[in-house]
Amino acid sequence: MAKETPRIEFDPAEIDNPVLAFFLQYWRMKRGSRIMPARADIEPREMKTYIGWVCLLDALPGYTDFRYRLVGSRVSEYFLGDGTGRTVSEALADANKRILEGALWLFRKTCNDHAPIRVWSPGGEWKGRYYPDNDALYLPLSSDGKNADMVMNVFTFNYEEYKKTHSLRTMTHHG
Repeated sequence: MAKETPRIEFDPAEIDNPVLAFFLQYWRMKRGSRIMPARADIEPREMKTYIGWVCLLDALPGYTDFRYRLVGSRVSEYFLGDGTGRTVSEALADANKRILEGALWLFRKTCNDHAPIRVWSPGGEWKGRYYPDNDALYLPLSSDGKNADMVMNVFTFNYEEYKKTHSLRTMTHHG
């Protein structure tokens, strides 16, 4: 059986994942007639139902790396830790090089294209634990209206499956 590969959709017209669909619509509403909205346009209280799925990253000069300013609680749980304040390179230092390069490429592409990118990835193992499929949206933000200087990344997965597989593994390994 062939291993599934990630799927990428550039500037999706619509999205069937309700959380990602909310954020795509929200981003477009906040953008208005501009190329992209600013961080100042984003109101956490307007997305409080979904805030646990959100990461905000600052773009470093030349898009050499990106620093996590905010990491939502569900994202932290999925990746076994809070990456707030760390760069993508630091947060993924233990990952295989292809994963790190792919993540940086996605953030750079989002910033350079000034457009949303949706990525679906199959489940797998990370740090010795199983993780379900994930579905993510990358949304560029700009404080000057021309250059992307932040990315709002919305990272979703089947939370119930995640909790079940991780509690089963915990019981199996410790019980």
